[in-house]
Amino acid sequence: MSEAGYIKDKHYQFLLQYFPANKMPNRFMYLWTDTVKVIESIGLEDKVRIDEESFQMFILDYFTDIARLKDFQDIERANVDKIYGYELFWFLRRHPIQLLEGVPDNFDINEKVAIGVFLPRILVEAGLPCNKDGQSEDFRARLGDFVNLLFYNLKHRAYTQQSLELAIEAFLCGSDCNRLSK
Repeated sequence: MSEAGYIKDKHYQFLLQYFPANKMPNRFMYLWTDTVKVIESIGLEDKVRIDEESFQMFILDYFTDIARLKDFQDIERANVDKIYGYELFWFLRRHPIQLLEGVPDNFDINEKVAIGVFLPRILVEAGLPCNKDGQSEDFRARLGDFVNLLFYNLKHRAYTQQSLELAIEAFLCGSDCNRLSK
């Protein structure tokens, strides 16, 4: 799908001057594929659906924010913590995952899927192991504490794109400081 075909709403047409080629449709497909994989990994593929329009709007809202930041901060490229923070925010704001039937302990499915999609990216960025094979028991326990706190905050606290960016930067900084101190 071309970008022009991707952006059906005339209010988002201005994004074409900021993001040439197929950047937005590619991001859509990349995150859609990862979202499907996370849903399948937790065994809910028959109990939830991804609302394509909400998913597309989350992508457009993310790119709108980044375009505004590029103008305001006079930057060419957003850093990785900004990218993940803003993507995570808009994913959660748009709630693209919808339950088709009652599933115990999954009323917060968007938060669970979002963590499943974005945490592996953040771990890779931090140079930390993503799968349990490469993780020590202490590492898994500490990461579990972080995930539980993040999940709690996504469910019960107010957050913004900037506060999520800060949390991601703090995580990456802590990882770097730990590695550099050794």
